[in-house]
Amino acid sequence: MEYTNVRYSITLNDAQISYLADESQEISRMKCLATFLRMAVKEPRRETRKNFSVFLYTGQFMASKVELAEAWGCDRKTATRIIREFNQMDILSSEASNRTTVHTLKCLSVWFTGQGTVKNRFFTIDPIVGPIVKSERTAKGASGTHNDCSSKKDEDDQAFAQEHAAAKGG
Repeated sequence: MEYTNVRYSITLNDAQISYLADESQEISRMKCLATFLRMAVKEPRRETRKNFSVFLYTGQFMASKVELAEAWGCDRKTATRIIREFNQMDILSSEASNRTTVHTLKCLSVWFTGQGTVKNRFFTIDPIVGPIVKSERTAKGASGTHNDCSSKKDEDDQAFAQEHAAAKGG
């Protein structure tokens, strides 16, 4: 169904608002949130890509780091970091597979549309917000030696490997 006159009911706490409002970032976190809101499905459906498919529930979307990097005009490593931060802030949860990543919006309670309301089954009324863990690379970015979209492959690869190992319990 094509929805018209779409409005969003979002619940954020002070820490999440502060994170999204941080203007010191080269890439607007509000722009990133808007991307997530627009990509999330409003009806359960099967999303099919080349040689695989994923079932998405209301409030989820499928997007690779490369797709998000292109949407935001940055490199893949920066997109990975932003997704990690949104997960740490409990605004989003992401489940990676060998083909793609399914992201779930946790801050969106309902869409109001010209066709009625659509509830998000994954809405979290009391988010558990973790601190944003900034690597040494981010501290350099703040001092002006790197910009937000520059290549930081080694540090991001290490951070990703550590997170991946922690997620698998090893």
